[in-house]
Amino acid sequence: MLSAHSALKWSFLGEISSKAITPFVFVVLARLLTPEDFGVVVAATMVITFSQSIWEAGMGKAIIQFEGDRDTIANTAFWINIALAVLVAGLIVVSSSPIAEYIFHDSRVSAVLKIMAIQVLLSASVSIHTALLQKDMNFRHLFWVRLATVAVPGLTSIPLAWYGMGYWSFVAGTLVGQILQVSILWKTSPWQPRINFDLVIAKKLLGFGGWITVTALLVWFYMWADSFIVGIYLGSNELGLYRIGNAFVIMIYGLLFGPLIPVLYTHLTSTSQDLVRIQAVMLKVVRILIFVSLPLAAIISANADLIGGLVFGPRWQGVGLVISIMALTHGVSWVITANGEAYRALGNPSVETKVMAFSMLFYLVGYLVSIQQSFEVFLWTRFGLAVLSTCIHFWVMKSVLKMQIKPILANMLTVSLICVIPIVVVSQFDFAGLAYGPVLKAFLIVMLIAIALAVYEKKRLIPQIFRIVVKAIKH
Repeated sequence: MLSAHSALKWSFLGEISSKAITPFVFVVLARLLTPEDFGVVVAATMVITFSQSIWEAGMGKAIIQFEGDRDTIANTAFWINIALAVLVAGLIVVSSSPIAEYIFHDSRVSAVLKIMAIQVLLSASVSIHTALLQKDMNFRHLFWVRLATVAVPGLTSIPLAWYGMGYWSFVAGTLVGQILQVSILWKTSPWQPRINFDLVIAKKLLGFGGWITVTALLVWFYMWADSFIVGIYLGSNELGLYRIGNAFVIMIYGLLFGPLIPVLYTHLTSTSQDLVRIQAVMLKVVRILIFVSLPLAAIISANADLIGGLVFGPRWQGVGLVISIMALTHGVSWVITANGEAYRALGNPSVETKVMAFSMLFYLVGYLVSIQQSFEVFLWTRFGLAVLSTCIHFWVMKSVLKMQIKPILANMLTVSLICVIPIVVVSQFDFAGLAYGPVLKAFLIVMLIAIALAVYEKKRLIPQIFRIVVKAIKH
């Protein structure tokens, strides 16, 4: 088994490689396609993503957690996934027309769903291969798999979009990339499935995975219910606008923190449920998340119109507002994103599930009430709900992990103020009449926040600069 340090390195390289290609593809396709094209694909993707929570059945997390006969556990989990995937894919095909007509009010979604049902079967055929590589912390292997497969969807989708294939360019690219991933993992993985199914192990896996599945469904709700409601009430165009602005922010945070989560879970699991060690790790992780997540949210939010115009172009009017508010939303939410991994590492996966289920009611009511007011009210409600959910998670964190929350909250408040003050100060100046005024404004905000954070972290940046200036004057 590889060390946590090596695993984190390769996991990070995997995220870097994918995120180095994904933004390019993302921007090019956004300029070639319309918000409505994106909306059709997003509608179908919501259904496919929901189905993954069911067919996966928590098997990936379960086999990482369980000890015992490796081959028997892996084979049992594999056949559970395959059986559920076949069932789910069939249901998607049969119900595609009613879903398109009665939920999304767009007949184009039906054809896309029927084709994307193939993706369910392909994903299920390699889910256990991926989980075993994560269990062994063999992120080096996963890095090469991801590097090989992440570029293919873009290389397929962009030419098709250029020649007017619209939303079908997305579908084709996704399927080609999935087929390549399956081919590589089946050929190179050290484990291959066999016909071996243990009913006793299956019951244990499903018992553990049941909580993971419920949690995954709740995660789907938090990730997709907002888009689902926007699609129902506002249509494909607004759905595309909202989802792309939100996805842009998620993409940035995923680049920074995405490599941390799979390695963190495996590392925490290796602590043998030692609460003191888990507390120490979590304290460091949360501190890092606060120090990076909140300043990043402030910088993106303050410059959202500039970012939206540069990245998406004139056809995406209104995406700046989405980027601005969703940056604040995700900035707060990422602070507690590691909590679930700690609960699962303690062998108590139900904690996160119960918290999310409790919070779900507030989210659902907030979504349904705010979407009927206006799109902007809906966006700000999303931010308010994220703050409320974070407070609930901290309270549970204090109860389950026995951690002191007041210092963490004080740190969050201090970092938030450090970020807000420079933005307020810079906003007092008029940059409209200056050449590259918005760019200059963004530069000043970034620099002031960086200096303020450096001082807060006692890096002694200002004293060092002062000594250098004094020495230069003397000489």
